Amino acid sequence: MLPWIGRLTSTALREAGGGSISRYKVLGMLSGKGPIRAGELATLCTYSPSAMSEVIEGLSAEGLVRRVDDPTDRRAVVVALTDQGDVELERVRDLMSAELIKALDGLTADQRSRLRSAFADLNEILIDPPAKKETRIVR
Repeated sequence: MLPWIGRLTSTALREAGGGSISRYKVLGMLSGKGPIRAGELATLCTYSPSAMSEVIEGLSAEGLVRRVDDPTDRRAVVVALTDQGDVELERVRDLMSAELIKALDGLTADQRSRLRSAFADLNEILIDPPAKKETRIVR
């Protein structure tokens, strides 16, 4: 399933003239986390620091991100999403959603219902897990 989603995403990006998945991974991470140091961003995106610098440089040149002084450490800088970057991210998300809708258009009503339930379950398990209960072993 993941390779299929990757191909679908790559196709949507290519058709949108949007570039690589790595660019949108960085934009999405910045959208979710807010301004963040490049090193931490590299770790979250599983990129090397040099690869992250390259991606940030390209996104900065396009006006999609900007480097700003770190408010907690004047020697450091953080990377922040610009308004233009936010608009671009939303544009690509819309295009990818349209591709996904088109790809799933042939599902029956029952299949759609089961898919919604499965995604809700995954969201609960992976994104918003219930608080773990403390268990004690009594002997």
